[in-house]
Amino acid sequence: MQNSTNCALNGSISSDSPDFGKRCNMSRADWEFTELKSYSIVTQFDIVCDKTPLVHLGSSLIFVSWAVGAVILGWISDRFGRRWTTLSCSGAVMLLGFISAFSPSFEFYIAMRVIMGFVIVGNIVYPFIIISEYVGPKRRAFAGMTIWFAASASIIVLGVVAIFVRTWKELTIICTAPFLMTLLFYRLVPESARWLIVNGKPEELVEILTRIAKMNGKEVPAIGNIEVTKEPTEGLKHFIYLFTPKQIAISSLVQGFAWVVNGLVYYGVSFAADDLGGSMYRDFLLSTLAGICAAFAYSYFSDRLGRKKTVIVPMVIAGVACIAVSFISKEYAVTRVVLGIIGKFCITLSFDAIYTWSLELYPTTIRGVGMGYLQIAARIGSALAPWIAKQLKVVNESLPFALMGGMSFISALFLLVLPETVNEKTRETIEDQLEGNASKKAEYEKEVMVLENKIKV
Repeated sequence: MQNSTNCALNGSISSDSPDFGKRCNMSRADWEFTELKSYSIVTQFDIVCDKTPLVHLGSSLIFVSWAVGAVILGWISDRFGRRWTTLSCSGAVMLLGFISAFSPSFEFYIAMRVIMGFVIVGNIVYPFIIISEYVGPKRRAFAGMTIWFAASASIIVLGVVAIFVRTWKELTIICTAPFLMTLLFYRLVPESARWLIVNGKPEELVEILTRIAKMNGKEVPAIGNIEVTKEPTEGLKHFIYLFTPKQIAISSLVQGFAWVVNGLVYYGVSFAADDLGGSMYRDFLLSTLAGICAAFAYSYFSDRLGRKKTVIVPMVIAGVACIAVSFISKEYAVTRVVLGIIGKFCITLSFDAIYTWSLELYPTTIRGVGMGYLQIAARIGSALAPWIAKQLKVVNESLPFALMGGMSFISALFLLVLPETVNEKTRETIEDQLEGNASKKAEYEKEVMVLENKIKV
């Protein structure tokens, strides 16, 4: 999966090193860092000893603000469009990234990263939604793969650059600069076709399709009257549609838990990479390379085995790998690294595939807010990751990987209740989703009426 916060708190010095406790028992004037002061946020602002949890807190706060942003931006994308949301967030990330590189204090840096966490979701989820809503079921996995491949490739570039650029300010600027290029292509980013349909904008849709057809050397087929079936999308009312009727409520809850686990294991394995027993930079690059391989595997297996198996089977294998790591001594570093890479590959494959599966499980009218809700779930897991990967091993070194593996198994079992969506046409409205089941449709209409009356009161 895709991590746009890799530059945050980069180069931090681990609190697990054998000399850490000794240093903290000495006077601060009696020891110095082996790296330059400009090496990392930790060395720059002297975040050591009793201040070390602030590093984990900073990482968690970024994911918490990401979750808040996912809620608000999810509603905005459903209400005002995917394109506007994506481009606005890209500009905000670029600006905040440059500002954070010149932070005068640790608190200011964290504040900038928290604000960036709020808007970063717009650079990941909504481009994925746009590209997925423009293609049919047969091309949806491949379209999603292009997003995840590009994200994983960028992280590999980050790992290589980090080997040579050993100052956090320069690395932050280099991480941020590419966003300027994305803004140069703003005219090439179309609004989602399905969003235009359900929001009654057929003229804009025809204009976009005509432009796309000309670029591809094709003729635009005749488009008849477009039927628009709008559902309420105003304010907080919009969120009730994720949890009514029971069919959609169960789906939302099961997906939510799966996204928590995916976020926890994906980032947990990344944070715990230095515990596998190898070189930090090498293991980072190897685990990221596994992410690129996972993007290709997702495109291949998602269409052939289906979305469901492509999410569940890798999640189980990742669970086995994590539990195995927890039982293997650090003396067997190579075995631990191999298992860690297998775990990272499988959880990345599961994370990539569940994006497409969830997107197809939600109808267009609530897809933006639904994906926003799932981003909240993923960020809960992500926010827990640094604490579980680093702090939990104080109790027992085997606990972090054992816990991540166990939760992967539980999540895989819950996911068995969800339907397969491969080669299925995506639904435009919730009523479309319940089509053919009169009792559930009547239940839905009744529950919505009751909930809306409560909100009005």
